[in-house]
Amino acid sequence: MPTIVNNDSKESSVIVHFDRDWKVTHLINKTPDDDYVLINYNDDHWDTIELPHHDTIHDSSTYWYRKRFDWKHKPDIHQQHIYLNFTSTETDDRRDNNIKISGITLWLNQVNIFTGTLPKQPIEITPYLRTNSDNVIVICSTQGYPLSLYARILMPSVSIGQVKYDDVDENTLKRHRKTLDYTASFNDSEGLIDVSIDSLRKIDKKSQIDEETEYVNVSDAEIDAAKAALEIGPVPRLAIVILIVGTRGDVQPFIALSKALLSYGHRVRLATHEIFRKFVRENGIEFYPLAGDPADLMSFMVKNAGIVPSVSSIVAGDVGKSRRMIAEILASTWKACIEDDDETDVPFIAEAIIANPPSYGHIHCAQKLRIPLHIMFTMPWTPTVQFPHPLCKVNYDIGPTDRINLLSYDIIEMLVSLYF
Repeated sequence: MPTIVNNDSKESSVIVHFDRDWKVTHLINKTPDDDYVLINYNDDHWDTIELPHHDTIHDSSTYWYRKRFDWKHKPDIHQQHIYLNFTSTETDDRRDNNIKISGITLWLNQVNIFTGTLPKQPIEITPYLRTNSDNVIVICSTQGYPLSLYARILMPSVSIGQVKYDDVDENTLKRHRKTLDYTASFNDSEGLIDVSIDSLRKIDKKSQIDEETEYVNVSDAEIDAAKAALEIGPVPRLAIVILIVGTRGDVQPFIALSKALLSYGHRVRLATHEIFRKFVRENGIEFYPLAGDPADLMSFMVKNAGIVPSVSSIVAGDVGKSRRMIAEILASTWKACIEDDDETDVPFIAEAIIANPPSYGHIHCAQKLRIPLHIMFTMPWTPTVQFPHPLCKVNYDIGPTDRINLLSYDIIEMLVSLYF
């Protein structure tokens, strides 16, 4: 069974102010020099400014900006993603971010990496950075608007750690304790977590476990005898609470499950968001309200393709809002397990829990009540050797595919706990 043995991670992104030492030239009814985007272009005769740049808006004019900078250490693509972000406020408060500058073209080291309207989602610049030499950003504003925005370099945190697991030798059936080094970072452009797992290496010999495993053939008669010994009659009637956080698409499959459980004689309470009260009740299922608004959850998911929040969400403060909502959801999951029905006042104490992963409180409630917990989801979530975690992008170049797939689930589980 793999286990995370250590982790070195920072919760928030590194934000570098990038406003100083920009060069600008303003062309009115003039054709720009073809050399403006070249790295070695001499822009000494251009004006030096600090962003945001406020100047005259003129339809027939064009603003050209250049910034030269050094990048001392370019991280590996699987270790660090670097983004260029523009915002109309120093804090990137989306409520005040009303400035839109269209007709923007942006080059980094002579490569066109963006065309469109600023500000937008952070622009990844990782593949285009040059190590230990000059880098040049060139921006052209073709519709007469100066670059009245703040510039920031964003570097999401990188998680580095080790995971131990027992490796079984297929020939000798002996187990050896081994260690994998992993590096994980969030890829904002794809909404996935890039996981790079280094080559296997053995720990010192003293820590190895040499344990032979014996396989025993069991006959059909012995299997039948074991089943007979375990026969205890009908399954006892249980009070089951189903904890579901999400949208209607997350809730609806559990309506069918609830009805199936009811048909077997169990008592079922479906605990989800208040907006689904009527939907649950009209299907003949007990309801209990969980905190959280599906509209807010959907808004967060639209901004963030995966579970770990994107760079733009971190900068905008969405993580803090999400954590407050999760705290409210956690508190409501406990009440859903022990509180009386809020319409009929019929007492309820859960004897088993079924939950989807985003309800978060499921494992804590089950531990407190000492009752069974079954986690279900509408996407693959149980560790398997067949494929990696659905929110993970892995590098298979350094080890067996099946082992890397299996370990990806533990690493993603750990990273999600860090962010939430």
